Amino acid sequence: MQPAPAGAQGIDPAAMEAAARQVEPNTTLGAVVFDRVGGGKPLSVNADRQFRSASLVKLMIAIDALDHGASETERDRLVRMLSLSDDDIASSFWVKLGPNLVPRVVKLIGLQHTEAPEMSGRWGEVKITANDLVLVYQYILNQMPPGDRTLVVDALAQAPQHAADEFDQYFGIPDGLDIQWAIKQGWGNNDHTMVLHSTGLVGAGWRYVVILLTEHPLGSGRRTCADSVTAAASVLVGRLPGA
Repeated sequence: MQPAPAGAQGIDPAAMEAAARQVEPNTTLGAVVFDRVGGGKPLSVNADRQFRSASLVKLMIAIDALDHGASETERDRLVRMLSLSDDDIASSFWVKLGPNLVPRVVKLIGLQHTEAPEMSGRWGEVKITANDLVLVYQYILNQMPPGDRTLVVDALAQAPQHAADEFDQYFGIPDGLDIQWAIKQGWGNNDHTMVLHSTGLVGAGWRYVVILLTEHPLGSGRRTCADSVTAAASVLVGRLPGA
């Protein structure tokens, strides 16, 4: 029997929180690194704390749309929604798929702390956690039909630097880690806080799932907040064997 490949050792959560807060002092961080080969979580910070999803909910929209047999035209639109984080496409699917979209995906995947928004039209207000997002990525890789899995992962791996709204989505994972990635990012604000998130699959064979969720006070500035997520991601450099 061959020995299992060496996995990531424990990553100091305090070091990651300190790195993010050095850039934006009031950052609240929720993070998980999941090793798909070793099966462990070398990093877990506030892993069950709920954050507003912003565009991360587009992963759930894609899963539900594909599970309902999206047409070829719809599949093309899902690729654009994921890679460019296109809000107009997300809104159209949200309306078409209906208010039970989130409960359906929660049941399908077995999510534990994900909740629909209080106001049904505000898809960016879905409440998610780092641990539940690990389950979302595991579902994409392990349980989706091959064609659907390829659509989603390829779209995430081809995300351009600028999203449909021109926001620079190369923060966190793509700027902080010099390794292969397939990302879904999120950014936005409501009347109370800002959120910026960097999530995805990294490394050879998509060995690691990396989830970095952050919340900031209003007025912190999107660029500053994005830089804080990148600083958090940079703590992982050299700590993901086999990536």
